[in-house]
Amino acid sequence: MSNLRSLHPNYGSIADPSTDEKPHKLNTMNGVTLPTILNVLSILMFLRFGFVLGQMGILGTLLLLVMSYGIDLLTTLSVSAIATNGTVKGGGAYYMISRSLGVEFGGAIGIIFYIGQVLNSALNVAGLIEPLLYNFNSQTGVVWKLLPTDYWFQFMYSTVFLALCTVISLIGSQTVSKAGSLLCFLLILSTLSVPLSSLVVAPFYSKENDAFYTGISWATFTENLLPHFTQGAAGSQLPRKENFRDVFGIFFPATAGIFAGASMSGDLKNPSKSIPLGTLSGLLITFVCYLLVIISMGCSIPRELLYKDVQVLQTVNLSPLLIIVGEVSTSVFSVIVGLVGAAKLLQAIAIDEILPGLRVFGTDSVYGILFTWLLCQLFLFADVNQIATLITMAFLMTFIVTNVACFLLKLGSAPNFRPSFRYFGTTTALMGTLASGAAMFIVDGISASFIFIMLMALVLFIHYISPPKQWGDVSQSLIYHQVRKYLLKLRQDNVKYWRPQILLLVDNPRTSWKLINFCNHLKKGGLYILGHVMVADSFQDRVADLNRQRSAWIKLRDVSKVKAFVQIAIAPTFCWGVRNVFLGSGLGGMKPNITIVGFYDLSNYKAQKLPKSIKFESKTPEFSKQVNVNISGLPTDTCIQENHIGLCNWVQVLEDLSLLDSNIAVAKGFPRLHIPSNHENQLQDSQQRYIDLYPIQMSSHVTNKSGKSIRTNNFDTYTLILQLGAILHTVPCWKKTHRLRVVVFVEYKRDVAEEKQRLRSLLEILRINAEAVVLCLESGNFGTYNYIAKGEKDGFDAGKVDSRLENDDWWQAVLEMRNSAAPAPKPVANIQINSKVVRKFRAGNRKRYSGSYMRKNGVAFSMVSNGIANLDLHKTLADASSSDDDYSFSDAESIVSSASSISRHEPHPPTVPVYQSSAQHLRRPMLRNLKSSTSLLRQKVSTFSADTMPNSQVLENAQGNEPSIMFVQDGTESGALSGSVSPAFAATAYDESVFSFNELSSTAQYLILNELMRTTSANTALIFSTLPVPEIGLHKDEKSCLDYVTDLDTWCNGLPPTLLINAKTVTVTTNL
Repeated sequence: MSNLRSLHPNYGSIADPSTDEKPHKLNTMNGVTLPTILNVLSILMFLRFGFVLGQMGILGTLLLLVMSYGIDLLTTLSVSAIATNGTVKGGGAYYMISRSLGVEFGGAIGIIFYIGQVLNSALNVAGLIEPLLYNFNSQTGVVWKLLPTDYWFQFMYSTVFLALCTVISLIGSQTVSKAGSLLCFLLILSTLSVPLSSLVVAPFYSKENDAFYTGISWATFTENLLPHFTQGAAGSQLPRKENFRDVFGIFFPATAGIFAGASMSGDLKNPSKSIPLGTLSGLLITFVCYLLVIISMGCSIPRELLYKDVQVLQTVNLSPLLIIVGEVSTSVFSVIVGLVGAAKLLQAIAIDEILPGLRVFGTDSVYGILFTWLLCQLFLFADVNQIATLITMAFLMTFIVTNVACFLLKLGSAPNFRPSFRYFGTTTALMGTLASGAAMFIVDGISASFIFIMLMALVLFIHYISPPKQWGDVSQSLIYHQVRKYLLKLRQDNVKYWRPQILLLVDNPRTSWKLINFCNHLKKGGLYILGHVMVADSFQDRVADLNRQRSAWIKLRDVSKVKAFVQIAIAPTFCWGVRNVFLGSGLGGMKPNITIVGFYDLSNYKAQKLPKSIKFESKTPEFSKQVNVNISGLPTDTCIQENHIGLCNWVQVLEDLSLLDSNIAVAKGFPRLHIPSNHENQLQDSQQRYIDLYPIQMSSHVTNKSGKSIRTNNFDTYTLILQLGAILHTVPCWKKTHRLRVVVFVEYKRDVAEEKQRLRSLLEILRINAEAVVLCLESGNFGTYNYIAKGEKDGFDAGKVDSRLENDDWWQAVLEMRNSAAPAPKPVANIQINSKVVRKFRAGNRKRYSGSYMRKNGVAFSMVSNGIANLDLHKTLADASSSDDDYSFSDAESIVSSASSISRHEPHPPTVPVYQSSAQHLRRPMLRNLKSSTSLLRQKVSTFSADTMPNSQVLENAQGNEPSIMFVQDGTESGALSGSVSPAFAATAYDESVFSFNELSSTAQYLILNELMRTTSANTALIFSTLPVPEIGLHKDEKSCLDYVTDLDTWCNGLPPTLLINAKTVTVTTNL
């Protein structure tokens, strides 16, 4: 939709741009000063000042005058400051407020002020009928007994008068200006006749009122000095005694027309100069006039006459005709200015396209005048007193918002807020706001409350229906100040206030649409950043494209309605780009603490042959049909698409993020995710789908410098999985449609009950309401485990397992051993080590073994759960500074020779006690064919484990980011390992064809986990589980990278949408 403002640069002017290329503009006197005088010196002075003075006395009326003009002056200072800070176009107060406070408040106050101007015109029309009938009614007319006084005749007089004013308004602003000059002269002449009459008119007796007029008299002055409230005085509309609130409500509208000049802003030569100068000069002139009228009336008209005669000014004036002329002058001009000003305001609102259906009023101001005339005609049916109250409320509300706008602009201290008008400040604006608010509730608390509610309703309505405007409202300056202030104070130094601050790396929004929206739910009010990398050899060549892409991504964010920032980087490589995005994201304490990446698309990988079981997610219909917004195209569709990243680069990104201590999550299968909406109904528990949390343990034994073996665990990852699941479940739309379930597994049946108890205890400590499920691998329900670990088929289709492990040397060795006819070795109490081999291994040069071959032979970092303890061999393997010289293959093989073969060469071989994990590793056939070239230290990183979950211990004295809860090992596992053989080892150590889950190769473990999770989570909506991060340097070996990615793909094959998570920080606490 085209913007009407661009089509009407001179909008707000009554002149027709099609016929008048250079419309005549008004100067300060004609455009602002005269309209202000004619509106402020209102007809209420002639009709109600006698009543006000009779009730309030001289001092009370002067107090009302000072209060009213104080509010007017403070508001005028604010208007002057805003008007002199830039170009003011048509719309007057609306334009200034909308460009200061934004479209919501500007539009809302514009509508309220428009209604107030229409009501003011109706009031002036009705006000003129009162003196008209007083002087010309057919029964008691003072001048001529001519006009009938029935209701419908009065309505007809009002209609004719309104139509006459409307015709004058339609002629144009120049006609209004010329008429205003004449009318203003007549009005001032009529006003000055009041103090002049008090000097020249002799005392007399009024038969009509049965009261005396004394002229200037000390007795009259003292009699009228103080307030004296009565009931039933002339001009009163209440059945009770008057009070201060009643009289103030009548008096204030007489002084509230200070926006009359500002309403003509579209027709002014220099609005920024004319509005403050003309309004202030008009206020000064009218204040002097009112002051003279009040004092002269108070000194010359006795209180009795004030009580009895509603037209007392006409009665005591030297020429009653002057009063009639004054009444007609102010009424006619107030109606004309009200019609024109309201029409210009309506035109401004229509051109800004704030409300639907108003476009027609933006094309031609004539339509606005005619519509305003129609509303004014309808308001003539309303009660005059109620109209007066609503006018007061509308004008005071406009005063409040204007003062607030000035206050906030000054408070925000924006460098570009430099008004040429200097006589204002935050104090004057705040005082104007408070005074206007107090005046509203003094007049009528109920009406004031109604207007405030109406304002808020309009603000909300406009907020939701109006398109965004690039006006730059003051809220941005205030937000900037507050954000800067509190960012400096923000400290992420206490874990109890931890929340996910997400950096989502996105390449193509179309293929990541559901993941983008999912992360918007997961952030839980935290920071959310959409990161994108542009790869370019030359930075300068793509700067222009960077600006286009940033704009497109911001539009995409708005279209998708996610609350996210956008961070785009240009770098020579994708990896450097991700580093730049991560390091450049956020500010102060608001930095991303979890980075989410999509799973690598193996369909783009062509370098090596992939396993047959791999299924490409990008080939499914769901992958390309994720966008659910009703638009023709996404803003980013026109951006240059980056090349697909390489496999090693993707792995390197995970390594880099791990080095940067970022929590990491890898998303797999999210194109299939159903994201609930806020409109979905609450489901019963039986209908709700599960969010399954699989916090799989990754534990290992590491040896410190003193040779002491210590068991590590992944408590941070374990609890982060639970934390993110609990956070997602607090989102209303997820809570209504899903429930949490925590699933863990153990290998042996005897551990199930204890594991469930420990899991429930942990969930209770963490205050997470979730169903706890403990699975057992040896239950017989998992054919993959039975086949791989025990060699049992029992009707199990082993073809898929054999096909996936066909290139796994460890598995081939296992099959060879199981298929051989050699009998199982006899049980021995201890496994003995060939001391010659150990000495040779110590003294010899060790060569580092590559991750590729170590993984190929089953000892990859991601699948080893325990290390070798208390052996010099262990120290040797853990020594990262060892030389790179070779040692013989026969030495490595002879390390695991059986006790019986050793005994044939040495009658009394030295024995070294070997513990469970050591014996398991030494007996595995996986070291038979080592041929690669990197360190054996890779066996020592964290790995998956089927051991029972350690006990949870709450630390009472933890502070800040110190852990307040952690896993603790039972017995001696927290320190050096004991020498006893565990029951688990006893069950398997004597049969080389049977293995525990901890002994299996990485691929074998993933196959088992895949079946376990597919079986358990067949109808689950979403899975959170543990991510084994690649070891640092893995990206240098493409074969190792391929093994890593294909293993993860094997694991997630056929599962619901899965988020694999690895934590680097503590995210849960038990502290208050």
